Amino acid sequence: MAKAPQEEKLFKKEVGVYNQYKQLVAEENTHEHTKAALENLTNEYKKLLEQTRFLTWISGRLEKKLHKANRELTERNAKLEKTVDELITAKAGRSAYAIIYFIAIVLFVLEEFFIEPFIGMFGNSLGYSIMIKLFIVLLLKISEGFIEERIKKKPQGTLLSKSPIPA
Repeated sequence: MAKAPQEEKLFKKEVGVYNQYKQLVAEENTHEHTKAALENLTNEYKKLLEQTRFLTWISGRLEKKLHKANRELTERNAKLEKTVDELITAKAGRSAYAIIYFIAIVLFVLEEFFIEPFIGMFGNSLGYSIMIKLFIVLLLKISEGFIEERIKKKPQGTLLSKSPIPA
């Protein structure tokens, strides 16, 4: 399997040391020559070990920073989602109030023109009129939550659409 040219460049010195000692093992050497080569190999290994420790330390620090940034992004994403949900709820509430007020006006006007004359035929009772108006108000209050939920379920515009952010 051929290695990438960039990897060969990066580890050129280490590959050179490896090849040098691989060739040394294949040859017949004197005890002194083998001892000197072993000392040299030990020094090269020590340098490599120090570099590895340093790179591992750097890698650990970078990984901690990455985890911290990821946690912060996750927290910010959760806050943003909560804010968007609150904004949708507030917008739905405003829309629901506008619809409720419109319905209330229509119902009160209809009550005045169509029901009040019938109440007047059975006597002039202010109590019946007030009870009908209270009934209308209670119906509107009950329907407010239903209307708000229906408005929340409608697809929102691009500003409020949620886009998934990977954690």
